[in-house]
Amino acid sequence: AGTIICLNHHISDCLHTTYQATIMPILLKIRWTIKDDLVEDFKKNQAALMTVMQDHPGVIVYHADYPEDNVSEWTELYNNNETFKAHLANERGKAPLGVCVDACSEIECRCWGDPDDGSRDILAGFGATYMESGENSILLHPRADKDSTV
Repeated sequence: AGTIICLNHHISDCLHTTYQATIMPILLKIRWTIKDDLVEDFKKNQAALMTVMQDHPGVIVYHADYPEDNVSEWTELYNNNETFKAHLANERGKAPLGVCVDACSEIECRCWGDPDDGSRDILAGFGATYMESGENSILLHPRADKDSTV
């Protein structure tokens, strides 16, 4: 557990408010090196996974980028271990994820957070390496509001 600084919209609140983190969210940064002839299959199935993410409100962020022709970089932020495991157990996601995995010559997965044993078992399949976050460097805002204008 560590102290996380609150990122309120009133600076005076920020200076006086802290939250104790007991469970750190799971942040994944995944780099997929895609085989030349399978890029379109990969992209199609990555898009299918986007719809599966919507089944899990605890998936805070799912971002896929294509910085090079044969490379996709994903950033995924899960609220907790239960959300991560539920997402990976979702039957609608298993086939598209399998296609993405099979379409790659290399997968690099970096993980920040506190994955439990069950999450680590899943992440082992992606060859995950575990990173250390700096102090006060990650926050799930306790009052996050997708409709907020501030």
